[in-house]
Amino acid sequence: MEYSFVLTGNPNVGKTSLFNRLTRSFEHVGNWHGVTVDRVSKSAKFEGDDINIVDLPGFYSLTVHSFEEEISRDEILFGKYDALIYVCAADNLSRNLYLLLQLLELDVPVVVVVNMMDELYAVGKTIDAKKLGDALGVPVVLTSAKRGFDGGEIISAAVAESKKHRKRDLPYLRHLPIRSIYEKNKDGITKSKLKPLYASVKLLERDAFVESSVGSGHVAETRYVAETVRLRYEFIDSVTENIIIRDGKQSALNKASEALASFADKILLNKFLALPMFLLIMSGIFWITFGTIGSFFTDIIEKGINIAVESTESFLVKTNLPVWLIKLVCYGIIDGVGGVAAFLPQIVILFFFLAILEDSGYISRLAFMTDGLFEKIGLSGRAVFTMIMGFGCSATAVLTARGLDDEMMRNKTVVLTPFLPCSARLPVFTAVAGAFFGKMSVLAILGLYVLGAVVVVASAAIFESGKKLKSGEGSFVMEMPRYRIPTTERVLQILWSNAKTFLIKVGSIVLVLNVIIWILGNFSLTQGFIGAGSGDSILEQICTVISPIFAPLGFGNWRAVTALMSGLVAKEVVLSTVNSLGGVTAVFGDSLAAICFLVYTLLYVPCVATLGSIRKEAGTKWMIFGLCLQLGTAYVVTLAFRLTALAFSCGIGYGIAAVSFWAVAALLAALTKIIFEKRRCVRCDGCKHCG
Repeated sequence: MEYSFVLTGNPNVGKTSLFNRLTRSFEHVGNWHGVTVDRVSKSAKFEGDDINIVDLPGFYSLTVHSFEEEISRDEILFGKYDALIYVCAADNLSRNLYLLLQLLELDVPVVVVVNMMDELYAVGKTIDAKKLGDALGVPVVLTSAKRGFDGGEIISAAVAESKKHRKRDLPYLRHLPIRSIYEKNKDGITKSKLKPLYASVKLLERDAFVESSVGSGHVAETRYVAETVRLRYEFIDSVTENIIIRDGKQSALNKASEALASFADKILLNKFLALPMFLLIMSGIFWITFGTIGSFFTDIIEKGINIAVESTESFLVKTNLPVWLIKLVCYGIIDGVGGVAAFLPQIVILFFFLAILEDSGYISRLAFMTDGLFEKIGLSGRAVFTMIMGFGCSATAVLTARGLDDEMMRNKTVVLTPFLPCSARLPVFTAVAGAFFGKMSVLAILGLYVLGAVVVVASAAIFESGKKLKSGEGSFVMEMPRYRIPTTERVLQILWSNAKTFLIKVGSIVLVLNVIIWILGNFSLTQGFIGAGSGDSILEQICTVISPIFAPLGFGNWRAVTALMSGLVAKEVVLSTVNSLGGVTAVFGDSLAAICFLVYTLLYVPCVATLGSIRKEAGTKWMIFGLCLQLGTAYVVTLAFRLTALAFSCGIGYGIAAVSFWAVAALLAALTKIIFEKRRCVRCDGCKHCG
């Protein structure tokens, strides 16, 4: 038999973790809203049956406000499936049941999975699954996708429910004029092909989508919008009363962890300490990634690559192969591509720390504390999630912006996110900064990350000051998650997924482009193989025409321009190109040219894949606008940076330190006042987070 089940529920309840467990997948998960932004499906086998499982973006109501929520609503209303698997969080059951009631009003087969039960067990409590199931008229399965997981029980319940789902009684509906509103809009509801009960209730709620689907008819009184919400919550209160029961004692370890979490929030959400703590955390991560552990492992790999190049060259010389072929294999492939692959340890370390920040709940708190600032510049705290994803891959991060409900806000987030340095730029930063700045390279790289953030904030503020690019009234609904310790399995999955993506790109795109660039840089149209730097190569002839454009920026030579052009395909190719054209010092010559090159690399177009993502999310006009914005901003900022450095005539290392220090100090002073206006999280009413 073949079955199709849909995983749905509120954000941050563990749907994707459950999906990964059921299908043995590695979809990205995190302890924050908006991780899943599109429909994802995969098939699995269960007791001889073919099971197709669909994971949907999380949302709070069938009355939707964003593109990703529309994906979930449309799949639920019009998709072909045998049952819905509705996922709740054990510690937030009452709020999660609100959307469930709307799904039950559709009269479709539903199985309720109460996830994160390990957190309830830790405090000596459990949930009476039978009592909850009887009250709602659905089967209820208690589980933990992170720990003691039993996928068979969930699938068995879904299969059974799909064959014959039980009758349900939703008594609160009897207090609403459902029959009256249905009779007055019967023809429109029939034509819309929406389920009568669902359509009638949504007409009472003045749902714009249902009203437009049904067409002109009887419009319900406004008072029924609030009345429907009130009746649902009253029913939820009656259902959840005494549903959580004591099943043991709270462990001392759990009491200590709750006290520690409370203490952490007093620091991380403190008006004066939050930003300095964030910068301190990020500085520590960068220091470990680029300055100590990361550089140690990278140095080992680089030494291994050098030995491999020397050994291979020595062996191939004895085989009497053509010189050009020996050089291509040794320097175009092994040295060029290996020079990029050497930075894998640093990428893995960076993603390790980002995974901890994501899954611990800190990223949600970062969005919470920056929402005040972002609101003033036409964005919202929700944009932080997209921008944090940008540290991994700009093309993927752009796709997550669809969770923003305001179109202008979404489009601005899409074109601004690429200013933040993705992981593909990391090898370029590390190699170039390490070659010229030594121990100061960590500070130089941190300064680049700060510069990217400043450019994002400044650009957004400029956009918001004009009428054409001003954002509308976007909403930022956020649920403050608990602090959680990532499991070893999850962290290893994240590390393996990102390492595999990096190595595949190095072994495909970087390899092919590096071979092409090496050939163009070592061959002449008239003389054949001439070696690098002879002055008559095909590549030099082409790029010499373009290089004067970049002369004011300090790196107007054909090698640097070649590296920039190759970076449009993938930023990893920039470093392999530099290596194949003589190395970092040969390409740039001095430290000022090198740091100017890094500033330009930080801000210009990440890659063609990112442009494709922008076009997909915002359209061709915004893609062209983003392309011009990124190229123009990169040029202007780099030129300003170089002129400032020349004007001060200071040592470039100390100049970087001074610029970074004053940029951070100015940022802290300017933002502290506006960043911590009182924000409300949806979990509470005046909690410790909201004041």
